[in-house]
Amino acid sequence: MKKHCGTLLLCLLALSLVLTGCSGSGVKTGTKAGIYTPGTYTAQAAGFGGKVSVTMTFDANAITDVKIEGADETPAVGGKAIEGFPGMLMEAQSADIDGISGASYTSKAVLTAAANCVAQAKGEDTDQKTPVADGTYSGQAPGFSWTGMIKADVTFKDNTITDINIVEEQETYTGEIFYTVLDNYIPRILEAQSLAVDGISGATLSSNGVRGCVEQAIEAAGGRSSEWYGEVARSTKIVKKEGYDVIIVGMGGSGITSFLSAAQAGAKVFGIETTAKLGGQSATTSGPMAANSQVKMDEEFGGKEYIDADALYKAWKDYCGADAKPEMIRMAIDESGETLDWMIKDWGFQFSPMSSFILSPYPDWKIWCYYGGETKNRFGTNKTYMFENAVKKAQAQNPAAEYMLELTAQELLMDGDKVAGVKAVYHDGTIYEIYGKTVILATGGFIGNADMMKEYLDGPANTVAMTVDDGDGIKLGLSAGGALMNPDIPPMVHINQVANLIKNNDLDADGKQVLTSLAIATDALAVDGNGKLWNTREEICLAPQYRYYNIYTAAQIEAIKTKGLAKVNKSMFMDQGGTVEAGKPIANIDEILKVGAGYKNVLTAESAEDLAKAIGCDAATLKDSLNGAQGPYYAVICSGYAYATCGGLNVDDAMNVLRADGSPIGNLYAVGQDSMGVLFSSDVPYTPYGGQAQSWALTSGRLAGANAAKYAMGK
Repeated sequence: MKKHCGTLLLCLLALSLVLTGCSGSGVKTGTKAGIYTPGTYTAQAAGFGGKVSVTMTFDANAITDVKIEGADETPAVGGKAIEGFPGMLMEAQSADIDGISGASYTSKAVLTAAANCVAQAKGEDTDQKTPVADGTYSGQAPGFSWTGMIKADVTFKDNTITDINIVEEQETYTGEIFYTVLDNYIPRILEAQSLAVDGISGATLSSNGVRGCVEQAIEAAGGRSSEWYGEVARSTKIVKKEGYDVIIVGMGGSGITSFLSAAQAGAKVFGIETTAKLGGQSATTSGPMAANSQVKMDEEFGGKEYIDADALYKAWKDYCGADAKPEMIRMAIDESGETLDWMIKDWGFQFSPMSSFILSPYPDWKIWCYYGGETKNRFGTNKTYMFENAVKKAQAQNPAAEYMLELTAQELLMDGDKVAGVKAVYHDGTIYEIYGKTVILATGGFIGNADMMKEYLDGPANTVAMTVDDGDGIKLGLSAGGALMNPDIPPMVHINQVANLIKNNDLDADGKQVLTSLAIATDALAVDGNGKLWNTREEICLAPQYRYYNIYTAAQIEAIKTKGLAKVNKSMFMDQGGTVEAGKPIANIDEILKVGAGYKNVLTAESAEDLAKAIGCDAATLKDSLNGAQGPYYAVICSGYAYATCGGLNVDDAMNVLRADGSPIGNLYAVGQDSMGVLFSSDVPYTPYGGQAQSWALTSGRLAGANAAKYAMGK
């Protein structure tokens, strides 16, 4: 059966679909004698997190079997949708059915792939596009931002997309990576005249939103968006690059300081970065810890030390216990001020005055600072330009320093038991084999890898981070014989919100605020995923699956309807902009809860037994926690949103990756989240003093770059 994209037999939902090119493979079992050619057909589309595959079996007149796979969809929403669709498709005997509430991306992917299977079974020719009318048409779809959707005007001329103009967006309010969509993704759609162009790594949801806008515009112009997914050619070239001293895998904060340090030492450097921009997660981080920076002492403290480094070391070491390496904690503290000075004096970075961290148990410890600059987004000042300017300066000083964006490391190249380089793939499919004397792993931990999160922690977490931080560096280190250090340290969770953000207009901003307030209220009866009482003031990173359930009775909901919320709670960093007044009746609370339930943010149950089943916990345990509170019940889910993981590869004070026997792999280094397990403990959350992770990223990168250059150049 030839591979092709099929004609859709349904009016698809008006939200974004990430379709990577439908491929169908039919196995015919007889001659056509009815509606369908009997056989089994497969098609793929891409949902929220990755590809969704639908396999359907037909006899001459009926769908006889449906199988759906989508390992990368969100378990709570997309996974549940996948479970429900086979029965729905079988019952309807058609792909022309409604999606599942709250699972827009997954629903659309399933229905598109199912329709493709039906089209294959009918033998329909789908090579021709339905003509679209000339003119400009609009679309609107959710992207990454939780404060508003993307709106675009799309212009057509002679059945060709001639322009995609973003007329409204909130993406840049929540980060700087949306510019990579404007600069790269939109031009690629226009060039290919296909929506099968891959989304931009690190900006997948923003890419999805733009794609959704274009789909809607195609439909508004009289076309069928499913016909605009023509195959995009992939390169089969292999390029060899040789002779490097230092290869750096990842160009976020830790990779960039590795790059700057190695280039400054005169090394021939090559940086690899998966996303289409520099800075990585460091571009969304507020700022680093810095103990006794000389610049800051001179500027702000009359030349005197502003922190007792010995006291900080003792507090940190005592907090973590025996899990962490004391010598690495000491190094992280003592080198942090030097790193800040180096970044300011040598590379032009700006930082605000030193201050104490808002959540620190030591309010007098001024060891944390914001990145400086004036242009602001939701996570502080824009920082990408500072990283870009520093890299440009390094390249001006050392023309042998280079890097590539949208290049993803796949494996280490080995010469016996020695690392010899890195194999990587470019966004267009070109394979690069890059050979060098040393390799630095700087890929940001494994928060975006569901399998690693299940293996080492308590399953996938909601993230506010780039999910391209998917453990590639750690896996590369393990492949070379490296050992792990504390991979089960709780992830960095700084934000609470509903489990599944509602980004479209199914609720207005005020309705979303009500739902948020119910989810993160600290005075509600709360239980964890085991049905046990949960103290809502506890670190949510310690809760099973990083969530808990605020339970309200029908009587409490009725009181909210007539008297309002006692307190309006807002989510730090992730508030969706609603303005709800405490004590003001919320007449539409029932509708808010209904929509919340559709998005799997609210569980409803008549009895404790039914609620226990919905949560997935023991009924007797839950009954004890309810302590006689009578149903019906509304359990509003509060979920933690994580920045990054904390555990990684074991390293020594030269940042060399260590084997299980403690011996170093001489030319392999790991920095940032890929090695931060040496500083923390599996028994307690990330340290509360402020900026330790960002400081380690910058400091470990500076040290590794210098050490790798020294090793490679024989100095």
